[in-house]
Amino acid sequence: NDAQFSSRARVRFNLSGESDAGLSFGASFRVDHENYSSNAYRSAARGTAGAIWISGTYGKLSMGDTVSASERAIGDLYEVGYTDGTFGGDVEEISYLTGDGENLGQGPNILYEYTINNISLYASASDGVNTPWFDTPGDTTDTDADGNLVDSADVAWSVAGKYEAENFWVALGYGKHDDANEVVLGGEGTYNNFSFKGVFAKYDDRFTGGADGETLEHTYGLGLAYQWDAVLVEGFYRRDGYEYTTAGVDDEDFDSFGIGAEYDLGGGAVLAGGIIDTDYLDDTVADFGIKFSF
Repeated sequence: NDAQFSSRARVRFNLSGESDAGLSFGASFRVDHENYSSNAYRSAARGTAGAIWISGTYGKLSMGDTVSASERAIGDLYEVGYTDGTFGGDVEEISYLTGDGENLGQGPNILYEYTINNISLYASASDGVNTPWFDTPGDTTDTDADGNLVDSADVAWSVAGKYEAENFWVALGYGKHDDANEVVLGGEGTYNNFSFKGVFAKYDDRFTGGADGETLEHTYGLGLAYQWDAVLVEGFYRRDGYEYTTAGVDDEDFDSFGIGAEYDLGGGAVLAGGIIDTDYLDDTVADFGIKFSF
């Protein structure tokens, strides 16, 4: 019924180095993240876009617009389409409580990762202090009489553990911010050319807004992928359950489906397309195009 052209170019800077003692360090951010004067919410200069890290014998420490411990261990369902799910509202992305764009009002987030043998441990947090460049003009609630920052929010934090074997992994994560918390369980396996993934998340006091007192209670999803030579086919199913505190408003489930395919043309060019049907859009959408990596 409707068509929309889509075209964009993005440049990413990847920096790396090593100290005399063997510590690795680096950073990564896109060129559009550098100018904080145009968008303070997504600025590499202020730590709310991209990330910087240091890594050694005792693990890896990252700071910036990092994912949470739970998301680092488990991740999302499979992306589909030319726009990697954006055309359908990114419904393949699990709604983690903290990290990956959440809590940016508190500035950079921190993420720690440590792996020993087949087990990986993760921990992440915000600092619990809202930064002044997110305030509206004249708002001084985040500073004292001398203009110094004061604690103005609850720390958002997450912990997770992951076990990886030769052809599968399982992970469990927990996150908390204010009164809200989450428990997320996920796993993925591969068999010959097939890959499959499952995620289940249970939330408490996850208020999502709205006049009817909407809270997200749970999310579960399944993903399936098949790789055959230069062809990759991926799909996912997801269901979100909501409860409402307003009398007379029934609880509701939202379903989302997606399927897509990619054909590797070689040389960094990939032909891709996908279809997503989701209750969030109350519509079915599709995209098709070519992606380039230089």
